Amino acid sequence: MSLENTKILGLVGLNGSRKMSEVKITNEENITSGPLTRIFMNPTARVLDQSILVGNMEQTVPMLQESTNLAYKTVAKEVKRLVEIGLIEKSRKIGNAQTYRFKVENHLSSLIECAQSMQIENIRDELE
Repeated sequence: MSLENTKILGLVGLNGSRKMSEVKITNEENITSGPLTRIFMNPTARVLDQSILVGNMEQTVPMLQESTNLAYKTVAKEVKRLVEIGLIEKSRKIGNAQTYRFKVENHLSSLIECAQSMQIENIRDELE
């Protein structure tokens, strides 16, 4: 991956903090990324995009780490924050691993629908 094909971006976090987060996204990932990642381009968005793929199926931090290509500590921090604000809930433990579920029936579904609509519009604009 060359630097010419990489964007390093950061936006305001969900908790309103002004701390910038670096997320490296290649041009290919920009096209294939989920709607929230395309809009916000931060680790929180990458984790939330997984709710589109898995619904409310149980996930562990290592599973989310693998599917988002983020560091374990980053995913763990984002999951903790999303639990605190009510978009993810703790589920059962399997051995030592804590599982989590996205609360897709909560406010998350409206947010994702809006982001998906925006993504479709942006892709159409890029193709024209």
